[in-house]
Amino acid sequence: MAIHKINNTYLVYKGRKIAEVKYRKELSAQLIAKFGKDPYDQKVITEIITFCLTYYISKFETICKAEKSYTFYKNIFWFHEQVTEATHKNLVDDTLPKEISGNYIASYRRILKFIIEIGCEIEMVSGEKIDDNYRKRSELILDDLLFLGEMIMICVDLYAEQRMIEDVAEITFDENNLYTFSRRHHYEFIFSHISKEFSSQITKHIVDPNGFTDFEKALESCLVIKYKDVSHLLASIQQELKLEHGDAVAVSWDTFILNMNGLFGVSKEIAERFFGGLRLNLDNKMSLLDLVCKPYNLNRFIYRPIVMWKVDGKEFGVFGSNAWTEAIVQLTTNAIAWGKAPKEWMSNECFKIYVHRKEDEHDKWLDDAVQEKLNLVNLMYDRNVKSINTKKAVYDIDVKGLGEIDFIIIAPSINKIFISDCKHLLGRYDIVNQKNDFNAFAVGSRKTKSYNQTLTNKLEWFNTNIKLLEEHFQIKYVNSQLSFDNFKIEGIFIV
Repeated sequence: MAIHKINNTYLVYKGRKIAEVKYRKELSAQLIAKFGKDPYDQKVITEIITFCLTYYISKFETICKAEKSYTFYKNIFWFHEQVTEATHKNLVDDTLPKEISGNYIASYRRILKFIIEIGCEIEMVSGEKIDDNYRKRSELILDDLLFLGEMIMICVDLYAEQRMIEDVAEITFDENNLYTFSRRHHYEFIFSHISKEFSSQITKHIVDPNGFTDFEKALESCLVIKYKDVSHLLASIQQELKLEHGDAVAVSWDTFILNMNGLFGVSKEIAERFFGGLRLNLDNKMSLLDLVCKPYNLNRFIYRPIVMWKVDGKEFGVFGSNAWTEAIVQLTTNAIAWGKAPKEWMSNECFKIYVHRKEDEHDKWLDDAVQEKLNLVNLMYDRNVKSINTKKAVYDIDVKGLGEIDFIIIAPSINKIFISDCKHLLGRYDIVNQKNDFNAFAVGSRKTKSYNQTLTNKLEWFNTNIKLLEEHFQIKYVNSQLSFDNFKIEGIFIV
């Protein structure tokens, strides 16, 4: 049976393995024809991963774009609502049936989102009945899409690992000439260890306890919208259409705008801006490749819960209560605190100021925690250092090529001076996102240097000017006898 229940309530579709046989056989033949048989060097392995990713994405998109049934896409949306509610209620840890794993739930939710987002590109037709023929047909399609979606994510993960580690991936063929993806020698052990440690690390994440409350206040003060009115409107639409909590709701776009205006006196311009920041449509949706490779982009269903689908020639805004809740939670916990919000909202200067204020407050959380620990152990330090003060001059270091130092910490018992940068990072739940952190620290971009290079520049300056730093601390701690002779300067990141 392909349908399973979480907590005897929420339905989850488990993809059957029948899809794997045809795609794996076809792709294996293509790989051998283009690249020959293994062994491969690392450059070729990277090319093969890219080739496989292109193959899987093409198959996934072809299936979705050939499927025109609104009934099918609405059922996908319903499956997403089911598993999202179970996830929000923390039921995926202890009440999963034996056939379903936590990892499956995570990939299943992402793949359902892929399908929902591609729905923005489809000219759908309504009217298909849910009968045995529909069930057989739709299950075969879902089997294919779940397999292909999983392989898309595996390829993207392997590519991300390959870009960081360079010799991690291995591609071999079995006795039937079918490909197998794996990791080389000890890397499998390392990644298994990281995976086991991951759940314990999640409990250490810090979430802004006032995030949602501050968001509500900002909406009201900047956009003159009360969030409780928005919630009331969405619930009223569901009630009017006689839909259950969690069902997919499809209404014209004007329904949101005109009702906020008529019921709550919100101007049409403001209502358009607010709901526009939560709308995903053909104009702002990403390609499937970007969707899997750029998880930090806000133009995705998890942040924009109103998807615009065209059904029978008319466009509808489709939303569900659970996807809506997930989006607001993500925005207030994993976006705004890092200075990110929908561009439609950021066009309001007042709301933009609120977002950057939250970003500044958020940056101080880690710094405050570091300062508290330094005070406990009575170390000398200076915080948010923009200049080095001496009796004769003040040396500005908050300049291009150097920059503000979060903490300069003096550890006399080991004769070390720590030039410390604090990095309060986003929660990273997959290797692609983790590669973004890797790039920030080790690679940099066309616009910015890597964190490593920036810190290296700071170390070079302080090693050259250690006597200036010595005098700076003599003045700060009123101790003319303080000496940094024989001290070593090190750079560290506190994350």
